Amino acid sequence: MAEQRSGRALPFVALTLVLAATLASCDRGTNAPPDNNRPAAVAPAPAPPRPSPPPRELTWSGKVDMNLWSAIRVKAYKVALKQETPRTLAILRIPRLNLEVPVYDGTADAVLDLAAGRIEDTALPGTPGNVGIAAHRDGYFRVLKDIKEGDALVLDTPVATEQFRVQWIKITTPDDVSVIDPTPTPAVTLVGCYPFYHVGAAPKRFIVRAVPAAGSPSGS
Repeated sequence: MAEQRSGRALPFVALTLVLAATLASCDRGTNAPPDNNRPAAVAPAPAPPRPSPPPRELTWSGKVDMNLWSAIRVKAYKVALKQETPRTLAILRIPRLNLEVPVYDGTADAVLDLAAGRIEDTALPGTPGNVGIAAHRDGYFRVLKDIKEGDALVLDTPVATEQFRVQWIKITTPDDVSVIDPTPTPAVTLVGCYPFYHVGAAPKRFIVRAVPAAGSPSGS
């Protein structure tokens, strides 16, 4: 009887060893179960974005010196005053020439009869690039006949008051659009017809290029 029990025990022991070895190999091929008691890492909350500063309110004196203006331009200005005023993009000032003029968007008659206008497809005032500004030669821009290189030019925008200086002055043809090409750095380009006292359609264009003055926010 003992021999029979011993004979039956041997296969049982062998089976136990095989199962143990198999379970051990399975354990080696799996990951350990997660520790549910370990606290999860908490990512730091992102910093809130800095709010954009509100746009600055643009104001100007409203005083217009018409001593150099033509009679036709004076009449057109008074008519334009009765129309709705466009949104002001900037205030252009050239202190030495006592020029102060609001800048509206576009170069339509409704704009240029009343103020200066941003030339289409040029940079918006207060943004990087070349801001093209046009006005009538027998109105606001007639004082440009006395402008000189190095003169100060101020552009008051919704972002900041930007200080410029006149870099160069040139007379060119109406089809020379290179003067209002985009620039990699801030610039202001004034465009008016020329000669200033020519009767009829002016054959030339008077161009003034201004670049940021030292220490100006537009040059930083």
